[in-house]
Amino acid sequence: MQRPNWLRRLSQLSAPRWLRPDAVKTLAILLATTLSCIVLAAVISSFDTVCLIVIYILAVVLISRFTNGYFWGIAASVAGVVAVNFFFTYPYSALDFTRAGYPFTFASMLLVSVMTSAMTVQIKQQARQSEERERHTRELYSISSRFLAARGGQQIAQAALDCLAGLSRPGILYGGNPAQEDCPVWTRGASSGQELVLRSSGERFAAGWVFAHGRPAGAGTEECTRSAVFYQPVCAADGVLAVIGLLYDDGGRPDAEQLGFLDSLASQMALALERQRLSEEQNAILMESEREKMRSNLLRAISHDLRTPLTSILGASDAILESSGQIDRETHDKLVGDIREDSQWLIRMVENLLSVTRISAGGTATVRKAPEAAEEIVAEAVGRIKVRYPGQPLDVRVPDEFLLVPMDATLIEQVLINLVENAILHSGIPMGAGAPPINVHITRRGGDALFEVRDYGKGVPAGMIPRLFEGYDLQQARSSDSSRGMGIGLSICSSIVRAHGGEISVENPPGGGATFRFTLPIDEVKTIGQ
Repeated sequence: MQRPNWLRRLSQLSAPRWLRPDAVKTLAILLATTLSCIVLAAVISSFDTVCLIVIYILAVVLISRFTNGYFWGIAASVAGVVAVNFFFTYPYSALDFTRAGYPFTFASMLLVSVMTSAMTVQIKQQARQSEERERHTRELYSISSRFLAARGGQQIAQAALDCLAGLSRPGILYGGNPAQEDCPVWTRGASSGQELVLRSSGERFAAGWVFAHGRPAGAGTEECTRSAVFYQPVCAADGVLAVIGLLYDDGGRPDAEQLGFLDSLASQMALALERQRLSEEQNAILMESEREKMRSNLLRAISHDLRTPLTSILGASDAILESSGQIDRETHDKLVGDIREDSQWLIRMVENLLSVTRISAGGTATVRKAPEAAEEIVAEAVGRIKVRYPGQPLDVRVPDEFLLVPMDATLIEQVLINLVENAILHSGIPMGAGAPPINVHITRRGGDALFEVRDYGKGVPAGMIPRLFEGYDLQQARSSDSSRGMGIGLSICSSIVRAHGGEISVENPPGGGATFRFTLPIDEVKTIGQ
């Protein structure tokens, strides 16, 4: 049912000023004050004008406290002076400011009332400003906490978008130069239609202008006035890092509070991005330092490991050449055997060095994984070990299931050879028919293939275990007559296993000896027979 015109016009009328809340409060307080003074003057015979003035000043304070602005306090001051003169001074029920003393008294009352009202309003404004500053401080703390907890560009962007959600408007964030096609872009709180507006070519151009000039632009500014988005640059010492946008598709513009919030958000985001950049640079410096340290230690380990067998080969060959025809057959064969043994060791060292060439500067191997049967890799490694050390017994156990493991077969075979050879040379048990076997076992543990190499010798000194796979602190642990080092081999094993996404460790089990373990992820490769 349609309403009559007169009723529709009546509903559109605004309340007159004197019916507004502040006016009602003022009239009510003045009326209550006047009635109270009339009652007190009638009951208390000694109730004089000074008491009346104090009560009306108190009323002015209350009105200034509970109304907005200066107007109502000043109006109440004037009304209070008139009421005291009209109701409580002679001649009663009439206005007369001409009698002796009246002008000064009422002027003083008016001045005190106005000053009291003004001070009350100022105190209110200061309290409101303090609350605003406190709220702004809380917002800054919240923003700072979000950014402090963020790690990486993606998390920093997400933290900024979460902060934008507090403005109840769709937002957009460019993680770099919007003019570049590969610039990452995130939006928050936008409908499908608003998403099209935010990502339109015109808006991207406006965001690119902000990135290039480092100044706000868009809605509510004098730059890019056709844009429906207000853009705020995220500036650091070395230039603009990102651009934040807030959509005003309803024709509005950002107010002072929103501008302050966006400015604070941009500052905090710039600090977070700068901190992230400095952290990445520091990590890069540390990594480069570690690489250099690794290269130096590797060269030191190689020089130590190569010098001893080369010296032995040179000495044996010189003895054969200088004593040709003067040494017996047994001595001759022993010298040739030593040369052959040291040459084989050097060949194995070269094989390790070839593995090193497939290890990048950062310490991880460049591996080409392919599903390989674990038992075949073990068989190849054990076969090569038996050729080198025919008198060493080995106990090999593989799982009943046909286990396929993604790996670089050549590198993993080299790891197994290094670990078994390490057990043979450094366990302290002489090779022979009565020697305890070295165990080479493979099992499945969850989503990993577990490789174990165990000997029953003297074990690994406890002080060496924490840094055993680093390879460069092991020189001090060698005896003076040791001609074979294990540091470089174990270091290479660790690098290869880590490159495959696995882990390598060593322990001295209760039964004696040492157990080396490493795991390789099976990933999505299935095992036959499951």
